[in-house]
Amino acid sequence: MTIEEIMSGESEYLEFKRMVPERSETYMKTVVAFANGSGGRIVFGVENGTFKVVGINQENAFSLMDGITSAICDSCTPMITPIVTLASIEEKVVIIVNIMPGGQRPYYLTSKGKENGTYVRVSGTTRPADPFVLKELEFEGANRCFDQTYAAPEESVTEDEITLLCNRMYQYAVEHCKSGEAAERTHRLTRQNLLSWGFLVKRGDAYYPTNAFLLMSRNLFPQATIQCAVFKGTDRDVFIDRREYDGDVVTQLDAAYEYVLRNINMSSEINGLYRTDVYELPTDCIREMICNAVAHRSYLHPSSIQVAVYDDRVEVTSPGMLFGSLRLKDLREGISIPRNRALVYAFTYMNIMEHWGSGIPRIIRRCKELGLEEPELLEIAGSFRINLFRFSDKTRIGKSTDKERESTEKVRISTDKQPGSTEKIRISTDKLTDNQKKIIPYIEEKGVITNKEVQNLLNVKDSRALKILKEMVEAGILKKEGKLRGTCYKLK
Repeated sequence: MTIEEIMSGESEYLEFKRMVPERSETYMKTVVAFANGSGGRIVFGVENGTFKVVGINQENAFSLMDGITSAICDSCTPMITPIVTLASIEEKVVIIVNIMPGGQRPYYLTSKGKENGTYVRVSGTTRPADPFVLKELEFEGANRCFDQTYAAPEESVTEDEITLLCNRMYQYAVEHCKSGEAAERTHRLTRQNLLSWGFLVKRGDAYYPTNAFLLMSRNLFPQATIQCAVFKGTDRDVFIDRREYDGDVVTQLDAAYEYVLRNINMSSEINGLYRTDVYELPTDCIREMICNAVAHRSYLHPSSIQVAVYDDRVEVTSPGMLFGSLRLKDLREGISIPRNRALVYAFTYMNIMEHWGSGIPRIIRRCKELGLEEPELLEIAGSFRINLFRFSDKTRIGKSTDKERESTEKVRISTDKQPGSTEKIRISTDKLTDNQKKIIPYIEEKGVITNKEVQNLLNVKDSRALKILKEMVEAGILKKEGKLRGTCYKLK
């Protein structure tokens, strides 16, 4: 413990007491709250508010330490074992009580019982746990997830319902693959996959849906929605627009993502034969923020996810405190404890999210690369919030962000039979694959492309390159010239 830490004041993980009180209950609530959260320290001998180090009587130090240890062990259920030490600050002695995150949650004051004696830490204060927070702590203590729990009193699901969900998830996964090879490697889902992920539970010969199954199909939870809004200025005083999206959680995610894109600035660039839409913020970061909220929110919390667009930022608020013993610094370092394991399994398969814990570090790194202010991570009012800051200088739009959203139109110039006359023809590229979109600019620059060049460009094997080129010839995009090793392809 240093004087710098003391001067920074109380926080989620630190509380000061001027002296050791005679009634232990005055600090025992904080002990319970630390055990139910990410742990923390209580420092006796520091005055809160002024942060003045007053110290304790050294002659009584060891007896005080024994009393604190006994009081904590005797007052809490399950038993909490503190680590109590002495420290010297500004030549004065203080007692530091370290409480580690507990693994047998919920912890509560024995005298008050579980319903009334469970406390949590919120924004640097200790407060009684709401009923839904208590339920969440019970899930944590039992190593269970809400989304993998049987959705009582739902009836068993039919084979058709299972097949429908499997097919929908497979189609989504294929459509969001980054390459044709990845799409070919994507396996079809089976009932066994849903069982292993926790989407189904088997009882006798029947299969019953868990909460994850309902969230991904016929979402019945009124709180499982995404509220989106655009505000004038930098606070919530004036609404410009608002929407609320319900239905299955993947449909909500996509709708909220598109909502943000419609309400941030966009410019266009012409690259060869294409017009490219360029957004002021990295679209992959926007999607990742919303995805994290859907996958990691508390579905026991009565609030909806909120996505807000302000003049200076895009803000995503996810109901529920950080899960388990996670701290904000852990998120920045890529440490993850999934709250909804079934949804995380599904989202990973569907290419909605990548490896666990990689989302926040990737968002931070991406913003740094583009010269944006580092995103802000906050725990606020029992929820988690991330702010993605916009450029204050709007002239930078188009020079900073992803160029992922190509327009649905391509402009080609064709020559009429009459010399000198030209005509602009618009050809839809809605059905072009990502690989085809990479090949066309290459030909525009080089004039032609060969099978070997396609292999190198797309990092695919010879047979895959031939298949892609053949499809483009059959679609009337390319024409094939030459034979055998002299074969090349040009724009038609």
